[in-house]
Amino acid sequence: MMTNLIHGKTQAGSDGTASLAIGETGANVFECPGCARPLEHGTRRCPGCGTRFMLGVAGRRAASILAIGALFGALVAGSATAAILTISGAGARPAAVVTPSAAPIATPGVVTTLAPVEVGVPHAAVSALSGTAVVNGRITVDAETLTAALAKPGASSIEIARALRSLAADAALGIDLAGRLGPWTEATDVQADLDAFYRSMADTARSALRASFADPAAYRSSGAQMVTVLEMLGEVDAASRQLAASVDLELPPVVLPVATR
Repeated sequence: MMTNLIHGKTQAGSDGTASLAIGETGANVFECPGCARPLEHGTRRCPGCGTRFMLGVAGRRAASILAIGALFGALVAGSATAAILTISGAGARPAAVVTPSAAPIATPGVVTTLAPVEVGVPHAAVSALSGTAVVNGRITVDAETLTAALAKPGASSIEIARALRSLAADAALGIDLAGRLGPWTEATDVQADLDAFYRSMADTARSALRASFADPAAYRSSGAQMVTVLEMLGEVDAASRQLAASVDLELPPVVLPVATR
């Protein structure tokens, strides 16, 4: 008995099950949750109440822990799978293909109107054609100023030169817009006529502005030459409007102040 107490050995009880010796170290002892009986680790069944154990945990509780662990693991696995599928789907999703439509797409509360331009006509060229009509309108205004200056018997060189400079600026803008008609195949002839007209204006103004202000006769002569060049405006403007009508484009109106050929 003393030897068992010293070495912490167990003794057999009267019912044949192992019982703990008095003074057994607490590290190897746990209490039965059913009857509070002290038991040694490794005991699979309580001799008092018959509770079964798994690694020192009551069977029912151990089963509950295992069930909770399995459920948690399933949730984690499901979340990870969903995340992987989402990422894979985002990477494999094909890009949206936009196909041209002959009619605008109706959106509730929004009215969409498409420009009546034929398919294949460059929109930049169409915009440039509209711009030439605006430039032509400015040319008519500056032409009226020049004509009024030339009509004055005592008009100064500065007054005529001012009108010529405005026309030179109009010509430079017109040359740029005419160049933008290049990608439009059907506008080749109109582009050539507009470009020739604007360049003729630019050359005439450049030559006129080289004269000295002390030579009003030279400015009057150059002004008259510019008026002759401006007579081509009606012809090129009519050709531009005919081209615009072929694509249902309405150009700004231009009132011609000079006689046409």
